[in-house]
Amino acid sequence: MALAKLSSKSQIVLPAEICRRLKIKPGDMLEIAEGDNAIVIRKAEKSALEALDACGSKLWQGYDRELEEAREEWNP
Repeated sequence: MALAKLSSKSQIVLPAEICRRLKIKPGDMLEIAEGDNAIVIRKAEKSALEALDACGSKLWQGYDRELEEAREEWNP
């Protein structure tokens, strides 16, 4: 079991081994839940648009703006 110390600013540092195993990188969003005297931290799922935008293909770059424009045409 890995241990982490809470700082005076209520911050913790995740152990490097866990970050590598879960492929958590700086800037990733984490979900935090509480219950039964426990805290659960999970890597948040990326949205479909973020996944498309991160895709190496130039075809999907900027698709989120195009999709938003199409939505505005349908729902003025």
